[in-house]
Amino acid sequence: MAGAGGVHRLPRMIPQKIAMGYILTGRHMTAQEAHRLGVVNEVVPRAEVMPTALKWANEILECAPLSIRASKQAALMGLGHPLDIALKLGYTEAERMRRSEDTIEGPRAFAEKRKPNWKAR
Repeated sequence: MAGAGGVHRLPRMIPQKIAMGYILTGRHMTAQEAHRLGVVNEVVPRAEVMPTALKWANEILECAPLSIRASKQAALMGLGHPLDIALKLGYTEAERMRRSEDTIEGPRAFAEKRKPNWKAR
């Protein structure tokens, strides 16, 4: 049997028939194929892996922390539901974000053409 995590994750990431082809044959996916199928965001030479990972991390860190948490929670929790249900679910991190000081800071910083000072509270 293919790795248990893979048999559940891959069909959620790429078209089912393509996933089943990999799962049932044990064929290996190249980095380029993983990129083409949307399994990975970017493919870089080995020497650029850490700088690229840090670039992604820094881009995420520039965003409002509460917004990142809310987005991640909603995206992951909503996956297991039809769209109409996912849109109606209550997400605790989204509510926390809406009640935060950052909800005011983001638009204010944008209007003042400056970087926001996220407080995550």
